[in-house]
Amino acid sequence: MAQSGKKSSAKSGGAGKARAGKPISASKKASGDKTAVIIGTIAVVVIVGIIAVGLVINANKTAIQNSGYGVAAASTAGLSDKGTIAVSNGDAPLTLDIYEDAICPACAQFETQYGEQIAEAIDNGELTVRFHMVDFLNATSFSGDYSSRAYAALAAVAKHDGGEPGTFMKFHAAIFAAENQPRENGTADLTNAELAQLAASVGASQAAQDDIAAGSLVGDMKMNASQNMMDLRDAAAKAGTSAGTPAVVKDGVRLELKSVDWLAELLEEAAADSDATDSE
Repeated sequence: MAQSGKKSSAKSGGAGKARAGKPISASKKASGDKTAVIIGTIAVVVIVGIIAVGLVINANKTAIQNSGYGVAAASTAGLSDKGTIAVSNGDAPLTLDIYEDAICPACAQFETQYGEQIAEAIDNGELTVRFHMVDFLNATSFSGDYSSRAYAALAAVAKHDGGEPGTFMKFHAAIFAAENQPRENGTADLTNAELAQLAASVGASQAAQDDIAAGSLVGDMKMNASQNMMDLRDAAAKAGTSAGTPAVVKDGVRLELKSVDWLAELLEEAAADSDATDSE
């Protein structure tokens, strides 16, 4: 009887331990699963938040300024003996020098993002822009000299049609438009005849078209482009930066464009300085 009792007790005890063990194990497993789900959910939310913030920041950095304004309509242009093309609408309190290469993709991006804002500021008499074209990317063009020829085309329009409000800036915008700008190391670029046709499409005169088609100004603009590149290197050196394009220079020093508000801030500062000078 004693032996029978021990066996029964042992069996009962073993069963008790087994039954007690299962609920404890299941509870821990359920708790672990819930914790994993919570951590996973938090991780997903954090990742989505980071992506959203990144997209907003990127959108702000690439936002087109004054979108919808279009190209400058009231501006006139003048071509200097050194090949500088100055665009204005009267005396403006702010003058900037912009260096570009006609085949430079970053220059096209710059024009897309800031071209309309620049156009409006010029039309409003707030800004004068002096364009200095360079041609260091000639070797990346199909023809080997597209940058120089596009510079010559811009110069021809400024020379013959600069007095016609908006004509130069329309052609400048067309040169950098995605449907017209050749790709670096591409399989084609615009011939002089095609550049002349492009100028005609924005209202350039026959005299300008003839100069472009004949390449009359290419030799002179090549020399001017070399000098413009030297000037850009000097302006970049003063700022401790590189001499790449596009480049915005003020008072002989290349500016570091830290935010999309750079032009708005410069215009505001120039207007304040002008008001202070007028009140003296």
